[in-house]
Amino acid sequence: MSQIFISYSSKDRAKAQKLVRVLENKGWSVWWDKKIPAGKAFDLAISKALNEAQCVVVLWSKNSVKSDWVWEEASEGAQRKILVPTVIDSVKIPFGFRRIQTVDLSRWRGTASSGNFPKLSNAIEALTHLPSKSRKKSEKKIAKIASKRRLTGGLDGKTIVFTGALSEFRKVHAKKVATVGARYVNSVSKLTDYLVVGKKPGSVKLSDAKKYGVKKITEGQWLKLLNDAYKRILSGKTVVFTGKLSQDRNSQEKLAKKYGAKVASTITSKTNFLIVGQNPGAAKIKAADKYHIEVINEDLWTEILQSLR
Repeated sequence: MSQIFISYSSKDRAKAQKLVRVLENKGWSVWWDKKIPAGKAFDLAISKALNEAQCVVVLWSKNSVKSDWVWEEASEGAQRKILVPTVIDSVKIPFGFRRIQTVDLSRWRGTASSGNFPKLSNAIEALTHLPSKSRKKSEKKIAKIASKRRLTGGLDGKTIVFTGALSEFRKVHAKKVATVGARYVNSVSKLTDYLVVGKKPGSVKLSDAKKYGVKKITEGQWLKLLNDAYKRILSGKTVVFTGKLSQDRNSQEKLAKKYGAKVASTITSKTNFLIVGQNPGAAKIKAADKYHIEVINEDLWTEILQSLR
């Protein structure tokens, strides 16, 4: 299974190959049509790779806007909310895709540091949820942090995998997973506790779930588990606020105390959550990173409070 699916016109193969090379050098697994094995049905191979991809990068060009294949692949990525569109020459993006933030690679020089490639890299990381380099090292670090975080919400240390189209972006689910002390990973293994299944799930993940006896749940069941966990995770925990909140800071602190949390003004190794509003303090953000404190934006904080009422 590849993390990234490249959609492009065969007339732009040279540019696509250059992009594939840089992405692979950064540690991502990339699928493009040059990887179709001899004897494999072209459409079936593409369908399988597209279904299993975590991110679809489309290269819009004067050639690709005329390709039915590219349109179909881009539509699939947009529907699953995993599309990262780019433009590689001066072309008008097709109607229906213009509302998605597009990375301009028309002047890209073919290196990881030139042009807008860093923007593309950031967009891909947001969908794959792991840095492009040192994937195993990152997962071990996440596991180590999660193993120390005991929030007693019922999901501590649990490993969660998602597949298929969901009502929210994967990065939103990933954040919620971390907030309740669980682990978000991208592939199913014998260590996986739940596979959350959306529409048009990936066949590989479903097969692996069956192989390892992993429990499959719907997105609705997952959200119920989350809400149940939210109801327990604040009791006895230390929270710190930073930045401008849409609601009065004092009222937010009172609500936190109402549900059993301790409110502090500075971050220490004993802090559990940093609640972040607009223009947060740089010192608190840095301290949260230093102590591996879970950072929660105001929207998620509000969702947690609503589940407690």
